[in-house]
Amino acid sequence: MNSVIVMVFWIVTFIVFFKGAFDMWREWRTTKQRSVLYFFIALILTWFWFNPYQLTALHPFVLMAYYWNRNRWMRNAMLVLVLVPFFIQLWFMARAM
Repeated sequence: MNSVIVMVFWIVTFIVFFKGAFDMWREWRTTKQRSVLYFFIALILTWFWFNPYQLTALHPFVLMAYYWNRNRWMRNAMLVLVLVPFFIQLWFMARAM
């Protein structure tokens, strides 16, 4: 049963990642807003945090922050709230090595 959950999680986050990346790229090319570009970069960076065996993926949260906050200030605040735990976790991993 665990393998089924992992596979479903992997497939869903894979689809979410590419759909979100395509939408962000298309919107950035039409609007040239920096916040859209920053979310696109955050989406790409958090893909490397994807771990289906621990059911860990930050990119769905990046997409939620992007789609639900069309206000630029809120979008930037959500970007910071998503990326800060990501970089803290990377720092802990680097210290543990």
